[in-house]
Amino acid sequence: MKKANTISLKNDYAFTQIMKQPKVLRGFLSSILDIPPETIGKIHVKDRYLSKDFLEGKLSILDLYTIVEDTGKINIEMQLLPYTYWDRRALSYLAKVYTQDLKSGDTYGSCVKTIHISILGFNQLNDTDYFYSSFHMREDNRHSLYSDQWEIHVIELRKLRTSQVKKEHKKLYQWACFICAEGEEERAMIEKDPYIEEAIKELELLERDPERMDEYLFRQKNLSDYVTQMESSREEGLKAGLQLKLIGQVQKKLQKGLSEKEIAEALEEPQETIAGICRLIKLHPSAPKEELLKILKKSS
Repeated sequence: MKKANTISLKNDYAFTQIMKQPKVLRGFLSSILDIPPETIGKIHVKDRYLSKDFLEGKLSILDLYTIVEDTGKINIEMQLLPYTYWDRRALSYLAKVYTQDLKSGDTYGSCVKTIHISILGFNQLNDTDYFYSSFHMREDNRHSLYSDQWEIHVIELRKLRTSQVKKEHKKLYQWACFICAEGEEERAMIEKDPYIEEAIKELELLERDPERMDEYLFRQKNLSDYVTQMESSREEGLKAGLQLKLIGQVQKKLQKGLSEKEIAEALEEPQETIAGICRLIKLHPSAPKEELLKILKKSS
């Protein structure tokens, strides 16, 4: 029996290792930019992936920066977990990279077209169920192009199953499914072209490389630990919010002269819990509920 492929391209290290291969990257860029692969100019990859000694700060953000002759500067980023203000992050990148090579005395004609590609594991755009969106700078009413110098492309992986794929996005859909596929069985169901076939070959090479597999597994553990930590923090935050609300409710009912038993019945809480909060409020009658919560946490 053939061994199942355990590598996931949603792992940013694996994605970078596979996608930075010239033929693979050419096929992917062709699918998203609608350029025949054979007409894409020479690709210069600026690998910004950080080694595992510096992974703590990246938190699942992949940054594969390329310069494509006759096309422009292209940055591909993968972010699996929800990221606050991701739209602003993309715009910040565009602004910085667009002008980063502009030197004193240069004309603005030397600026190079800049393209940002976001591959997201969460839903960023609320106005569509389609997996792919592209953005350009256009006039609001006439829809005429202000400039072709900036482009943003967004692939939302969670929307793949609900998308009725448009004919012009068939190749891109295949790539998105390939990125999402978990194991050899799922990849076998994807319609392939020579470029995806090349990516599969690179995956197999990665699997047989102990050093790179060690890096891959380290990254998987790093991300799993981070997700666990964030989930624990979220649960603690929810618990603290409920406790804060309960303390405020008890304060108000004590001010109305209700007994501990009456408060417990009104709030449908155990009388023992209400009694503890009441004792705390009586010990610190002027303290706000936020301060009472801190005291409660310290004593528990």
